[in-house]
Amino acid sequence: MKITAVTLDAVGEPVRVEEVDLEQPNKGEVLVKMGAAGVCHSDLHSISGQHPADLPCVIGHEGAGEVVAVGPEVSRVKVGDRVALNWQPNCGNCFYCDRGEHELCREVTQTVWSGYMADGTSRISRNGKPLFHYSGISTWADHMVVDQVCCELIPDEVPYEVAAIIGCAVATGVGAAIHRGRISPDHRVVVVGAGGVGLSAIMGASMAGAKQIIAVDQTLEKEELAREFGATDFILSSDEDIERVIELTENRGADVVIEAVGIPQLQQLWLEGVRPGGTLVLVGVPHVDVSSLYGSANLIRMQKTITGSYFSATDTKKAIQDLCAAYVDGRLPVDRLITKRIQIDEIQDAIDLVVTGVEGRIVITF
Repeated sequence: MKITAVTLDAVGEPVRVEEVDLEQPNKGEVLVKMGAAGVCHSDLHSISGQHPADLPCVIGHEGAGEVVAVGPEVSRVKVGDRVALNWQPNCGNCFYCDRGEHELCREVTQTVWSGYMADGTSRISRNGKPLFHYSGISTWADHMVVDQVCCELIPDEVPYEVAAIIGCAVATGVGAAIHRGRISPDHRVVVVGAGGVGLSAIMGASMAGAKQIIAVDQTLEKEELAREFGATDFILSSDEDIERVIELTENRGADVVIEAVGIPQLQQLWLEGVRPGGTLVLVGVPHVDVSSLYGSANLIRMQKTITGSYFSATDTKKAIQDLCAAYVDGRLPVDRLITKRIQIDEIQDAIDLVVTGVEGRIVITF
């Protein structure tokens, strides 16, 4: 079948919206008619080469839609089901899954991330030549074939656009706050960067009942959104951010600082904003070729903790289910995170807007 998709042929080149060919699903595979797809910074990282992808590919890794066909031996979903697409499923019975560390499972994801389906071939092609599946789900397309393990059922009350961003940005931010920051009601929290992940971390901290949530961003337009999602204070970033945080936290520093930008210099700087005994959560991912440096004496004497947080920081299936339930219950206003909706042929405009940092979250609607 012919589909409309966004393709990337080489690092640094503009993406293209074009018609490509999509085969029907094979064994264990599902054809999804996309309802919505998120425009995520991680997609931009692949476009810029910050995080290399297998090219040429159909890009996109946040998406949700309706199952319209299934291949042989599919038992997880059926035609007509509404699903969010999960780019990091797990096997459920490896070393990590047995220890409840499902987010570290690579038994399934290594196959999903290979750029091919489980049988080592692609379902997408252009002029007879295969295209890679980006993160296993290639959501910037009106239809896509995915492995059934990437499909998570969603309630009828959850719009596709909400489910799409729950499948990455929201799960990542909330996971950083709840599962890695372990935020509790007596905590004073700082979230550095009020993009899609940072705003989601603010929502997560608010869900956890944090007594104080300080948002830090270089864009003043983000203050209204940050406060809407639970921030009690907002700092327009300058050279005095740490001093401001110290003042706002009774001269101690924050119990938890979540760095959601992914700049090594910021990661180094914000260790100073953590109180003695507190935690720095790194959820923004820097370029693969750069490193952060920390003064170990300060880390040791002050008993501070630095921890990484990747994607949901828990079982992704459970995370998507729980976050959808929280949205339905009114505890997680994900829909208000979406500040712009576009059609697929406007994707380059959306990419340019993401770079500016002024929007909350942009979604492609189909």
